[in-house]
Amino acid sequence: MPSLLTLETKKYAIKIDNFEGPLDLLIYLIEKNKMDIYDINLTEITEQYIEYLNAMEELNLEIASEFLIMASSLLYLKSKKLLPKQENDEEELTEEELIERIIEYKKYKEITTKLKENYILFSKRITKQPEEIVLPKRKLEKEYNNTIIPTTYQNILERTSEKLNQNAKNIEKIALVDNYTVASKVKEMVRVLVKQKKFVFNKLFSIKQRDKQEVVTAFSGLLELSRRNKVSTNQEKVFGDIFVEKK
Repeated sequence: MPSLLTLETKKYAIKIDNFEGPLDLLIYLIEKNKMDIYDINLTEITEQYIEYLNAMEELNLEIASEFLIMASSLLYLKSKKLLPKQENDEEELTEEELIERIIEYKKYKEITTKLKENYILFSKRITKQPEEIVLPKRKLEKEYNNTIIPTTYQNILERTSEKLNQNAKNIEKIALVDNYTVASKVKEMVRVLVKQKKFVFNKLFSIKQRDKQEVVTAFSGLLELSRRNKVSTNQEKVFGDIFVEKK
């Protein structure tokens, strides 16, 4: 809380601060007098509170109505402590209620102060300039050979040529596989069934005489013919001969 003025009185010096409200002033006086918040010397606090307001009047400072209301409440509680307790007394504000208000306000101030501190730290982190990144300097070779660049370039050309040749071989394999279509194998089996009633698939498409990919493609064609109910198939045992007969 920023200090504004200080007024010397007969008892002590009063520091005029920019308090946010009467509870803020009460907490300041309690902490200044090192009192236990649960055991406040109401008489002493009331006197200092009134002294504070009188000092503000002498300095021609405007006093908010909340401060005057709290002053009247403190004087009321002080007078109640001096007078005997009446059974029918209806107190507007008890000392316990005042203590509860002070405690709650103190908690509120602590939370808001912590939030302000965290916000300031967060703002500083955001506005902080990024650290400069220094890359390591690469050490140059002391001796330079003028054949390095041509040799390196030649090696790149050779590696590229090897890759091109390998890719060309792979393309040839792919083209060879593409020659085995399901349709071509179906036509081949149909031509055989035109000449004869049935045939053995394992012998017509022997794995020893034909490419593995061709046999797999032909088997796919056989499954398609069977699905369309064009042929009937029979295999007496697992891994045995597959007999194909036209319907």
